[in-house]
Amino acid sequence: MNGIKNKILCMMIIFIAMIAAGCHGKGEEVEFMDANGNFSIKLPSSWIQDTGVSNNDMIVLYSNEQRDVIVSIQRYDREIAEDTMGLNSLEKFQQFYKINSIVSTVYAQGEVEDVEYSMEGMKNIAAQEVVSKSSDNTTVKAFCVIAENDAAYYTCTITGEQKIYNKNINKLKEVLSKLEEK
Repeated sequence: MNGIKNKILCMMIIFIAMIAAGCHGKGEEVEFMDANGNFSIKLPSSWIQDTGVSNNDMIVLYSNEQRDVIVSIQRYDREIAEDTMGLNSLEKFQQFYKINSIVSTVYAQGEVEDVEYSMEGMKNIAAQEVVSKSSDNTTVKAFCVIAENDAAYYTCTITGEQKIYNKNINKLKEVLSKLEEK
């Protein structure tokens, strides 16, 4: 009789362990990397990477199919940015970004606030939060970072509708701060 009880107990333990492993896998973080293999960030496996991005030094990620929150990171080789674009400082790069980025309309129509922020491995950082009302009366928010190290400039943007953005921004700022250069 004790043998049957031990087998049942063992089966129950295995069953519970399998359920726990399955639940853990759903929230697992994965590494998303640019096509050139220069940098990566880690987000939950439920995030969707836009593989149709034409720039190999860029990552565009969506929180879900509806694209409630979008994370966009682009790397600019420092030497190329300086030689071909004349961007030889963080300030010049930030001005370029405000005019030429995917969030240029948000910058043009929104309220901009400088914020304190840090990223591992970056020597200079400029971070701003932009709030803009859209034509359909929704409020769009963007967290925009320009960062530099000895090898490159990075533009990093987190955007979303205000309610969803507010729920997710602190975690996403933490993820972004750990951008890993390869």
